[in-house]
Amino acid sequence: MKIKSTLNHPLILAALLFSTALASFPTGQALADDDDLINMIVELVKGSDGDMRALALQQIREEIPGEAATTRFVELLPTLPPDLQVEVLDALGERGDAVARPGVLKMLNSKTDAVRAMAARALSGLATPADIPVLAKVAATGSDAEKESARHSLRRLPGNEMNVAMTGALKKADAKTRIELISALIDRDAKESVPAVLESAADSDLEVRLAVLAALRAMADENHVATVVKCLKASKDKSEHKQAELALLATCSRGRAKCADAVVAGFEGADVAARISMVRSLAEAGGPEALGEIVARVKDEDAGVSSEAVRVLAGWTGPAAIPHLKKMAGDVKNLRNHVLAIRGIVRLAAPGKDKPADLATLAETMKLASRKEEKILVIGALGTVPTEEALKLVAAAMDKPELLEDAGFAAVNIAEKITDGSKAEIKVVMTKVADSIKHERTRERAKKVLESL
Repeated sequence: MKIKSTLNHPLILAALLFSTALASFPTGQALADDDDLINMIVELVKGSDGDMRALALQQIREEIPGEAATTRFVELLPTLPPDLQVEVLDALGERGDAVARPGVLKMLNSKTDAVRAMAARALSGLATPADIPVLAKVAATGSDAEKESARHSLRRLPGNEMNVAMTGALKKADAKTRIELISALIDRDAKESVPAVLESAADSDLEVRLAVLAALRAMADENHVATVVKCLKASKDKSEHKQAELALLATCSRGRAKCADAVVAGFEGADVAARISMVRSLAEAGGPEALGEIVARVKDEDAGVSSEAVRVLAGWTGPAAIPHLKKMAGDVKNLRNHVLAIRGIVRLAAPGKDKPADLATLAETMKLASRKEEKILVIGALGTVPTEEALKLVAAAMDKPELLEDAGFAAVNIAEKITDGSKAEIKVVMTKVADSIKHERTRERAKKVLESL
């Protein structure tokens, strides 16, 4: 019963009929050049049976090779109604025979939007470098469907020669077309096109400049930093400035310390907004030159630039920032800077996945911290270090009433994990915790440690 149901499916029956028709031709006959076979394909495409048409279109796509067959299928196009033109164009695009290219290009001038759109899409398998300007123009000025299809083709066309053609077409293209070409080059990751794209960096059209910045964000490297900085400094509105900053951040993230010198040089003559953006980009670049400029910008004449430099310095990723943060932490009059500096030092001095704790720095930071909150932060970092030295530091903090509970908790954390400390020292500290801490669970843990000694 199941087999009968399957065989009765219209598409399966059509396939069997079509296969039978093909099998009727003499063995060894050159099918691609056989007029009768091609005529049958043509008639099935023009016919009213949708299932047979689908199989005929599949033959056009894959089964009937040869330029002669392609020529006949292209000649069929003008004789068909628009809906069938769309289907044949789709099949010819997948067929990928260059012989179809002129006929498909003509369909770009059809009066029917859907036909023009499918012709543009079909060119993804047929176009040559010479067709790039045409596709880019369609992508810029066509209907929504045409734009989508042309953009699809610009991104799908294979080969580096297409990148070369798109790059070359930039010089003669109008603003909208250049935007489409730049967008396609970005998606194709055509980094070699960046110098040509940069020729439009100072274009009078904002949208073109934004497209250039998008390309820089995606593809620029350390060799283009000076130009990106120039674009940032020349930006004329918020949207352009934002995109220029994103381009600079992305470029510095890729080029790292090799980008720092060009960014530092750009500070001269830069306005406040540009200086803030460049401070942020130096955080991405890293390295001694970047750090030196950040430290200098802490004293920038503009409060906004200075504030951003402090934030970046406090978030620096390497220990080279610690001496500068200590100096900043010593100024308790500027509470914001003081707090950020302390927190930055603790983050850098705390133990990490690939680095041990800097106990000397943590001890010094405990003395530098002016508020309870930052002292507790230091205690928390010490509590993750299972050494006798760390235990002594938190034990000393227990002498301050406002730190007693937190320091006691940290001391128990250390004592439970310590492996090479003096039992006498551990006993003294745990006894102090058991006798003076209010938190019951902490006291119980301390007593268990004492029992194990």
